[in-house]
Amino acid sequence: MKTWMTVMVLIVGLALPGPALADDEGGPCSTRKIAGRWLFATEVGQINSVDPPLVGDITAIGTVNIDRDGNVSGEFDATVAELAFIPNVPYWGSVTVDPDCTGTLTFETGAGSVRTDSIVVLSNKEYWGMSQDPFNLWTYRARRIAGGQRR
Repeated sequence: MKTWMTVMVLIVGLALPGPALADDEGGPCSTRKIAGRWLFATEVGQINSVDPPLVGDITAIGTVNIDRDGNVSGEFDATVAELAFIPNVPYWGSVTVDPDCTGTLTFETGAGSVRTDSIVVLSNKEYWGMSQDPFNLWTYRARRIAGGQRR
């Protein structure tokens, strides 16, 4: 079931036409158009797929701050099933968004791990993400709470 959700996010992101998704302001997607403050939450029950698992399922919720040059920073809380709740984890990195509304977000956490996610921009208010790491699968949705309203 979890794999099915990840595959569906990827299929939806690739199958839908880009500019029709994020064209709230009348033009193609770009890194500059997603600048602002966002909130994100991973889908419940994402899986750490190392066999055998080193830790349990991982969920997270937090903030994403994106500037017009694609610099990313934020903080998240994470829960690792059967292991720990980890609050206030800082991270920083960069994001790029192509005119077809697909992109890549790469970040390093305060714990030193580096992650890369594929993203699909659905509108100037929402994007979806998916981990590119085959050992730590997750999907998430992000909603804009500030910025991006200027013309």
